[in-house]
Amino acid sequence: MYPFFSLQSSSVCKKLKKDMEQTDIEELIAEELLGNTLTEEERRQLEAWLEADPAHAEWYARIREARFSTFRYETYSHIDSYKAYEHFLKKTRRTSWLKRYARTVAACLIPIFLIGGALWVNHYYKPVPKPVTAVVPGGTRAVLETAAGESIMLDSDMLSRQPSISLANASVSTSARGIRLQPDTTVRYAVSSMGQNTLRTAENGEFFITLEDGTVVHLNYNTTLRYPEHFSSKERMVFLEGEAYFEVAKDADRPFKVMTADMIIRQYGTSFNVNTYSKRFTEVVLVEGSIGVLKEGEEYTMKPSERLRLDKATSELSVQTVDVEPYIAWHNGRFIFDNESLGDIMETLSHWYDVDVVFDSPELRNLHFTGNMDRYGNLSSILKPISQTAELRIVLKNRTIYIYQ
Repeated sequence: MYPFFSLQSSSVCKKLKKDMEQTDIEELIAEELLGNTLTEEERRQLEAWLEADPAHAEWYARIREARFSTFRYETYSHIDSYKAYEHFLKKTRRTSWLKRYARTVAACLIPIFLIGGALWVNHYYKPVPKPVTAVVPGGTRAVLETAAGESIMLDSDMLSRQPSISLANASVSTSARGIRLQPDTTVRYAVSSMGQNTLRTAENGEFFITLEDGTVVHLNYNTTLRYPEHFSSKERMVFLEGEAYFEVAKDADRPFKVMTADMIIRQYGTSFNVNTYSKRFTEVVLVEGSIGVLKEGEEYTMKPSERLRLDKATSELSVQTVDVEPYIAWHNGRFIFDNESLGDIMETLSHWYDVDVVFDSPELRNLHFTGNMDRYGNLSSILKPISQTAELRIVLKNRTIYIYQ
């Protein structure tokens, strides 16, 4: 049971005990291991004992390697090996040969209990470390709340196990990354069904939903999409808060409308990205097709590769031709930062990787970076190039990113 025991032989124990009785070496070693200062005379005694026999030095070195501590010494110093020896004799036959060997065993118990016991505690009773949750990228995680009052947790594990979900007013099929609503071909409603379903992604989640008309919506993290149980015969309208990429199914008779807190985006069949995360702006980026943005009764028509930005404070609209890739990179599994501030970059990473960020200095937030990285990659592979580029010290500890100059 005690690893230290296997390193000792009975002959060594006899010799060590004999030498210790002569010089009180045991007490000197204990004092030194406890960090107490030896007198010059005590130090000479210990050194002389170590030089007297190579076995002494070997035994002493093994004790030092045990990383003996005051706590462990106090724990085991109360053990009286000689009382144990007397108790042992009472339970056995008192033959002369047994007494001789028992005394030898008792002599060895002094250093063995002291050091071997400490080794045993160190080996078997190490503090159990607290579990550390691994930092991993976000994934398929959302909650669906139906008009009928149902609430369903949706993640990749659940979706992979169930090929379909039975809801009160709809039939839903699943895939590894989302759900697909089955089209209702039996009736065309004069108005949208009053019942509203709500789909919310997790703080570090994403989700795909194919609506009953065939429109595919990719929701980013921390996003809410509300949609009716059934679209009307005149229009298809949904409400968005957060960020989503839309691939709208063509329907010449029913325009598709995305309503946000600030505007309405209207179109008939196209691909575009809507982002309402910022407290300052709402942005719409058109990838292909044509859309109109309605604001206070006016409609602004957009062309592909244009970004429309609404200033939430002033309600002013601005349209600019842009490279659409950085805006839709998240949809394609990438992070593309185009001259973005470190503050904005870290806000994105904190959501997606579910971590906190602490800046040593507020000025560090204003540093700007450009980069193209894997959205599903290891967080360290993103932090390292940022650190090297700006000569920053970035430390990830206990799900918190610390950034120093």
